[in-house]
Amino acid sequence: MKKKIILSALLLFSAVLGACSDSGSSAEAEDAAAGYPEKPIQLIVPWSAGGDTDAIYRIASAELSKELGQKVVIQNVAGASGVVGAQQALTAKPDGYTLLAVHDSVAMSQMTGQAEFGYSDFEPVAMLTSSYDFVATSPDNPWDSMADLVADAEKNPGKISYAASIGSTSQLEPVLLESVADIKLNIVGYDGTAERMKAVVANDVALGSVSAIAGKDYIADNRMKLIGYNGAERSNVLPDVPTLKEQGLDMVSGTNRGIVAPKGTPEAIIERLSDALEKVASNEDFVKKIVDMGTDVNFKNTEDYKEFIKQSEEEMKELLKTSGLLKE
Repeated sequence: MKKKIILSALLLFSAVLGACSDSGSSAEAEDAAAGYPEKPIQLIVPWSAGGDTDAIYRIASAELSKELGQKVVIQNVAGASGVVGAQQALTAKPDGYTLLAVHDSVAMSQMTGQAEFGYSDFEPVAMLTSSYDFVATSPDNPWDSMADLVADAEKNPGKISYAASIGSTSQLEPVLLESVADIKLNIVGYDGTAERMKAVVANDVALGSVSAIAGKDYIADNRMKLIGYNGAERSNVLPDVPTLKEQGLDMVSGTNRGIVAPKGTPEAIIERLSDALEKVASNEDFVKKIVDMGTDVNFKNTEDYKEFIKQSEEEMKELLKTSGLLKE
């Protein structure tokens, strides 16, 4: 009987201790969130400096710094189509002082086997922008429209090359084009926008996807020709280029950029960041700078972003499965 009483007492003590521990941890997290942020925040951009993604996050980080009252410092950690930088954020302390700039390549890399982690391994904070690329080629090539390109690809299956960062959204665009137009392209891997653009301009590769901001200098100097736009409507920056839909190809393909945090980051900190980013997204100066780059401000708070990610992943999985790129 005495043993039972002692055992019961021990179990009760353990339960109380556990409850106190959980309560203490919760209170600790709340205290940390209450004063957040108390020091500069690192925003890992897992691509090279100078690209369109980097440019967008530099504008966003400057405005977010004002909203939070602490500097948000960009750290470029390029490699493997964003996987190297994402890996660094994955193992960072979940205290709100390390954030990760992301776009759809997080899901793409996981589904194609380029990475062993995906969106579910992070805490989504908010989505900020959506961008749509142009289909670009060298002026030396004969195609002046998507119809020209498709007709040539039909005659020469697998021979027309298309530059892409493997495991990134730039690979998804030619894969979707192949599916919609029922053609076969030769997708060639390049690490990053800058390298892809150089290859297109030099005509080392026939085609590539380019944003208005990344390709503006090449276009102005007539070193690059645009034959189609992936958006639902024509670009406000380059309105003379018809959409793929206008040219008979029923497809829209965008790059949706947001911010995530390491798994386990306190909910109060995620909420603080999401609220601050919502203010950034409604800031007139921010909106003007982003729109002038040919990008749409497309804010989604934490819950809406989670739902967006879920839907996007379902659509992506189906496309990759059809194209044979999905790693089961």
